[in-house]
Amino acid sequence: MKTPGNILFTTEQIQQRVSELSQHIEKDYAGLDPVMLVILKGSFYFASDLTKSMDMPLALDFIATGHNPSGALEVIRRPLNSLKGRHVLLIEDIIDSGLTLGFMLNFLQEQEPADIAICTLLDNPARRLVQLPLRYTGFQVPDVFVVGYGLDFEENYRHLPCICEYSYPQPK
Repeated sequence: MKTPGNILFTTEQIQQRVSELSQHIEKDYAGLDPVMLVILKGSFYFASDLTKSMDMPLALDFIATGHNPSGALEVIRRPLNSLKGRHVLLIEDIIDSGLTLGFMLNFLQEQEPADIAICTLLDNPARRLVQLPLRYTGFQVPDVFVVGYGLDFEENYRHLPCICEYSYPQPK
């Protein structure tokens, strides 16, 4: 497999950590029938592996943000399930500044869930501008651009089974 840069986390390391996270989540959410709310598109691979390894009742739903014509952030894909009174686990691929996730948390609070927790595969605290209640974290990453396992550069590299540092091509 040709990668666009140094491998930070191998397929085996990712699968091991996803297994550990799913066991922890399964224990914490026993008897609660949570909604696993997947942030599209990057979290898809992570959420799929995470939820497939859980042996408990759960609902799976999706949410996405985008920018409207004026450039303001908005929710462009709302959850189909009612979140009122539900335990919501927001599944994210990577948290950098936290601005988008902070916006999303405000939106979700308006849905009156019983609880909202965050599970992120990757955490880049060096870029954090908003403090977030992270309950589950896969890996802390250095302040580099990463691709693979759902993370992309211009819609490329999502399919890689590992997570790599992306080195931007130098102009010719």
